[in-house]
Amino acid sequence: EGGVGAVAMAPLSSALRSFGSAYSSALTSRPILTKSVTASVIFGLSDYSAQRIENSSSAEDDAKNKVDWTRTITSMLVGLLYFGPAAHAWYETIFRVLPGTSLVSTLQKAALGQMLFGPSFTCVFFATSLMQSGSFTLRSWMAKIKTDLPGAWAAGLGFWPFVDLVSYSLIPSRWIPLFVNFCSFVWTIYLSMVANRGEAKGDP
Repeated sequence: EGGVGAVAMAPLSSALRSFGSAYSSALTSRPILTKSVTASVIFGLSDYSAQRIENSSSAEDDAKNKVDWTRTITSMLVGLLYFGPAAHAWYETIFRVLPGTSLVSTLQKAALGQMLFGPSFTCVFFATSLMQSGSFTLRSWMAKIKTDLPGAWAAGLGFWPFVDLVSYSLIPSRWIPLFVNFCSFVWTIYLSMVANRGEAKGDP
Protein backbone atom coordinates (compact mmCIF):
# COMPACT_ATOMS: atom_id res chain seq x y z
CA GLU A 1 0.00 0.00 0.00
CA GLY A 2 2.84 2.33 0.84
CA GLY A 3 4.36 1.78 -2.59
CA VAL A 4 1.05 2.54 -4.32
CA GLY A 5 0.68 5.72 -2.28
CA ALA A 6 4.19 6.83 -3.16
CA VAL A 7 3.53 6.25 -6.85
CA ALA A 8 0.25 8.15 -6.64
CA MET A 9 1.94 11.09 -4.90
CA ALA A 10 4.89 11.18 -7.30
CA PRO A 11 3.28 13.55 -9.86
CA LEU A 12 2.25 15.97 -7.10
CA SER A 13 5.68 15.84 -5.51
CA SER A 14 7.32 16.47 -8.87
CA ALA A 15 4.97 19.38 -9.59
CA LEU A 16 5.70 20.95 -6.21
CA ARG A 17 9.46 20.63 -6.76
CA SER A 18 9.14 22.21 -10.20
CA PHE A 19 7.03 25.05 -8.80
CA GLY A 20 9.49 25.62 -5.97
CA SER A 21 12.39 25.74 -8.40
CA ALA A 22 10.59 28.14 -10.75
CA TYR A 23 9.46 30.35 -7.87
CA SER A 24 12.99 30.45 -6.44
CA SER A 25 14.35 31.50 -9.83
CA ALA A 26 11.68 34.21 -10.11
CA LEU A 27 12.57 35.49 -6.64
CA THR A 28 16.18 35.81 -7.74
CA SER A 29 15.55 37.44 -11.11
CA ARG A 30 12.47 39.57 -10.30
CA PRO A 31 12.04 39.68 -6.52
CA ILE A 32 9.65 42.62 -6.21
CA LEU A 33 7.40 41.56 -9.11
CA THR A 34 7.27 37.96 -7.84
CA LYS A 35 6.36 39.00 -4.30
CA SER A 36 3.82 41.52 -5.58
CA VAL A 37 2.02 39.04 -7.85
CA THR A 38 1.97 36.49 -5.01
CA ALA A 39 0.47 39.06 -2.65
CA SER A 40 -2.09 40.06 -5.28
CA VAL A 41 -3.34 36.49 -5.73
CA ILE A 42 -3.53 35.84 -2.00
CA PHE A 43 -5.28 39.14 -1.27
CA GLY A 44 -7.85 38.40 -3.98
CA LEU A 45 -8.53 34.94 -2.55
CA SER A 46 -8.78 36.42 0.95
CA ASP A 47 -11.36 39.01 -0.06
CA TYR A 48 -13.37 36.44 -2.02
CA SER A 49 -13.38 34.20 1.06
CA ALA A 50 -14.36 37.13 3.27
CA GLN A 51 -17.35 37.91 1.04
CA ARG A 52 -18.48 34.30 1.09
CA ILE A 53 -18.36 34.36 4.89
CA GLU A 54 -20.20 37.68 5.07
CA ASN A 55 -22.92 36.51 2.68
CA SER A 56 -23.37 33.09 4.26
CA SER A 57 -25.81 34.46 6.84
CA SER A 58 -28.12 35.89 4.17
CA ALA A 59 -31.50 34.22 3.80
CA GLU A 60 -31.51 34.82 0.02
CA ASP A 61 -29.67 32.37 -2.21
CA ASP A 62 -28.77 35.13 -4.69
CA ALA A 63 -27.16 37.18 -1.91
CA LYS A 64 -25.21 34.16 -0.69
CA ASN A 65 -23.66 33.69 -4.14
CA LYS A 66 -23.13 37.37 -4.89
CA VAL A 67 -19.53 38.54 -5.19
CA ASP A 68 -18.45 42.17 -5.42
CA TRP A 69 -15.68 41.73 -7.98
CA THR A 70 -14.71 45.41 -7.79
CA ARG A 71 -13.92 44.92 -4.12
CA THR A 72 -11.92 41.76 -4.86
CA ILE A 73 -9.95 43.43 -7.65
CA THR A 74 -9.26 46.37 -5.34
CA SER A 75 -7.83 43.97 -2.76
CA MET A 76 -5.68 42.38 -5.47
CA LEU A 77 -4.37 45.80 -6.45
CA VAL A 78 -3.48 46.54 -2.82
CA GLY A 79 -1.41 43.36 -2.77
CA LEU A 80 0.17 44.06 -6.16
CA LEU A 81 0.91 47.77 -5.87
CA TYR A 82 1.38 48.25 -2.14
CA PHE A 83 1.86 45.17 0.04
CA GLY A 84 4.25 43.30 -2.25
CA PRO A 85 6.68 46.19 -2.81
CA ALA A 86 6.25 47.51 0.75
CA ALA A 87 6.90 44.10 2.32
CA HIS A 88 9.99 43.66 0.14
CA ALA A 89 11.35 47.05 1.24
CA TRP A 90 10.39 46.42 4.87
CA TYR A 91 12.21 43.09 5.18
CA GLU A 92 15.24 44.36 3.28
CA THR A 93 15.44 47.30 5.70
CA ILE A 94 14.72 45.36 8.88
CA PHE A 95 17.47 42.81 8.14
CA ARG A 96 19.89 45.59 7.34
CA VAL A 97 19.11 47.47 10.58
CA LEU A 98 18.79 44.33 12.74
CA PRO A 99 20.87 41.62 11.05
CA GLY A 100 21.13 39.39 14.12
CA THR A 101 19.22 36.14 14.64
CA SER A 102 19.19 36.13 18.43
CA LEU A 103 15.95 36.07 20.42
CA VAL A 104 16.38 39.75 21.31
CA SER A 105 16.87 40.71 17.64
CA THR A 106 13.85 38.61 16.64
CA LEU A 107 11.67 40.27 19.28
CA GLN A 108 12.86 43.71 18.15
CA LYS A 109 11.93 42.95 14.54
CA ALA A 110 8.51 41.68 15.62
CA ALA A 111 7.90 44.76 17.79
CA LEU A 112 8.83 47.14 14.97
CA GLY A 113 6.47 45.31 12.63
CA GLN A 114 3.61 45.75 15.09
CA MET A 115 4.39 49.42 15.68
CA LEU A 116 5.16 50.55 12.13
CA PHE A 117 4.46 48.22 9.21
CA GLY A 118 1.23 46.65 10.47
CA PRO A 119 -0.67 49.84 11.34
CA SER A 120 0.47 51.67 8.18
CA PHE A 121 -0.70 48.77 5.98
CA THR A 122 -4.05 48.63 7.79
CA CYS A 123 -4.59 52.36 7.20
CA VAL A 124 -3.84 51.96 3.48
CA PHE A 125 -6.22 49.00 3.32
CA PHE A 126 -8.98 51.08 4.92
CA ALA A 127 -8.37 53.92 2.44
CA THR A 128 -8.61 51.69 -0.62
CA SER A 129 -11.78 50.08 0.74
CA LEU A 130 -13.39 53.49 1.08
CA MET A 131 -12.21 54.47 -2.39
CA GLN A 132 -13.70 51.43 -4.09
CA SER A 133 -17.02 52.04 -2.32
CA GLY A 134 -16.99 55.70 -3.46
CA SER A 135 -17.09 57.06 0.08
CA PHE A 136 -13.50 58.16 0.58
CA THR A 137 -12.80 61.54 2.13
CA LEU A 138 -10.07 62.46 4.58
CA ARG A 139 -12.75 62.79 7.24
CA SER A 140 -14.25 59.34 6.54
CA TRP A 141 -10.75 57.81 6.42
CA MET A 142 -9.77 59.33 9.75
CA ALA A 143 -13.08 58.21 11.23
CA LYS A 144 -12.50 54.66 9.94
CA ILE A 145 -9.00 54.63 11.42
CA LYS A 146 -10.23 55.97 14.74
CA THR A 147 -13.05 53.44 14.91
CA ASP A 148 -11.44 50.27 13.56
CA LEU A 149 -7.64 50.55 13.75
CA PRO A 150 -7.35 49.99 17.55
CA GLY A 151 -9.43 46.81 17.37
CA ALA A 152 -7.60 45.51 14.29
CA TRP A 153 -4.23 46.27 15.89
CA ALA A 154 -5.23 44.51 19.11
CA ALA A 155 -6.44 41.48 17.14
CA GLY A 156 -3.15 41.46 15.27
CA LEU A 157 -1.27 41.13 18.54
CA GLY A 158 -2.76 37.66 18.87
CA PHE A 159 -1.59 36.63 15.40
CA TRP A 160 1.36 38.50 13.90
CA PRO A 161 3.91 38.25 16.74
CA PHE A 162 3.73 34.45 16.44
CA VAL A 163 4.10 34.67 12.66
CA ASP A 164 7.09 37.00 13.12
CA LEU A 165 8.76 34.72 15.66
CA VAL A 166 8.48 31.75 13.29
CA SER A 167 9.52 33.69 10.19
CA TYR A 168 12.51 35.48 11.74
CA SER A 169 13.83 32.43 13.58
CA LEU A 170 13.07 29.53 11.21
CA ILE A 171 12.46 30.81 7.65
CA PRO A 172 15.32 31.86 5.32
CA SER A 173 15.13 35.62 4.78
CA ARG A 174 14.41 35.40 1.03
CA TRP A 175 11.39 33.16 1.72
CA ILE A 176 9.92 35.24 4.55
CA PRO A 177 7.68 37.39 2.30
CA LEU A 178 6.17 34.21 0.78
CA PHE A 179 5.58 32.73 4.24
CA VAL A 180 4.04 35.99 5.43
CA ASN A 181 1.86 36.14 2.31
CA PHE A 182 0.40 32.73 3.10
CA CYS A 183 -0.17 33.73 6.72
CA SER A 184 -1.78 36.96 5.55
CA PHE A 185 -4.44 34.92 3.74
CA VAL A 186 -6.19 34.36 7.07
CA TRP A 187 -5.47 37.85 8.35
CA THR A 188 -6.66 39.60 5.19
CA ILE A 189 -9.99 37.74 5.37
CA TYR A 190 -10.49 39.35 8.78
CA LEU A 191 -9.16 42.74 7.66
CA SER A 192 -11.35 42.77 4.55
CA MET A 193 -14.42 42.12 6.68
CA VAL A 194 -13.44 44.93 9.05
CA ALA A 195 -12.60 47.35 6.23
CA ASN A 196 -15.93 46.72 4.48
CA ARG A 197 -18.08 46.49 7.61
CA GLY A 198 -19.93 49.72 6.98
CA GLU A 199 -20.48 49.04 3.29
CA ALA A 200 -21.81 45.56 3.99
CA LYS A 201 -24.43 46.99 6.27
CA GLY A 202 -25.29 49.73 3.84
CA ASP A 203 -24.01 52.47 6.14
CA PRO A 204 -22.82 55.70 4.58
